[in-house]
Amino acid sequence: MPYECGLPPHGSAWTKFGVNYYFYALIFLAFEVDILYLFPVATFYPHSDGWLPLVKLFIFLFILGISVIYFWRKGVFTWPRRVSL
Repeated sequence: MPYECGLPPHGSAWTKFGVNYYFYALIFLAFEVDILYLFPVATFYPHSDGWLPLVKLFIFLFILGISVIYFWRKGVFTWPRRVSL
């Protein structure tokens, strides 16, 4: 009997999940890492002098935007309805 947080198990332990759920999780993690890099920049920006931090921020956002467009055109963001294994 499988162990589930000290509670009696509900359903089968051998449930198959579609591959699409893993793709959603990977895309979510990729964008969360980008947000993780933008948060320290946003907190430091009001205390910085000059235009250099703003230019660096726009360069990062430009590269991020170009990568999203590139992956979109390659079809990474289109998932099939059903994956046959």
